[in-house]
Amino acid sequence: MAEQFDVVIVGGGQAALAASYFLRRTGLTYVILDNGAQAGGAWVHGWDSLHLFSPASYSSLPGWPMPDTPEGSYPTRDEVLDYLHRYEARYTPPIRRPVTVGRVERAGEKFLNIRTNAGDFLSRAVIGATGTWSAPFIPDVAGHEFFGGTQI
Repeated sequence: MAEQFDVVIVGGGQAALAASYFLRRTGLTYVILDNGAQAGGAWVHGWDSLHLFSPASYSSLPGWPMPDTPEGSYPTRDEVLDYLHRYEARYTPPIRRPVTVGRVERAGEKFLNIRTNAGDFLSRAVIGATGTWSAPFIPDVAGHEFFGGTQI
């Protein structure tokens, strides 16, 4: 039997956490389905030297500021990951991991059926917060098949 929620959020990165912050204040029932094994969304897959392109003060999630970095530098991948882990620990959003969503389909007039590898979920609304990591856009550049270097 499918579990039922008012809202299902698909994806577990920053957008999902921000949506969760506001949903928890509404009294609606909701769950986050994340196919990642841990907190951090796309940041888990980032390279070691990756930094945000903005200061921490402009990159916070709702309700809790991202800690400042030394001398106003931009937060590193590890600092962002640490913040996201601590944000989840602070607000304890209802996240299920790892759960892969296969499809979303209508289930009558009022519900959607979210089919996953962990069973079905019924919901009145779905928030897509999957980001682009699982299906990155690779531009079609003439001659790319002959390039011998590393593409990032």
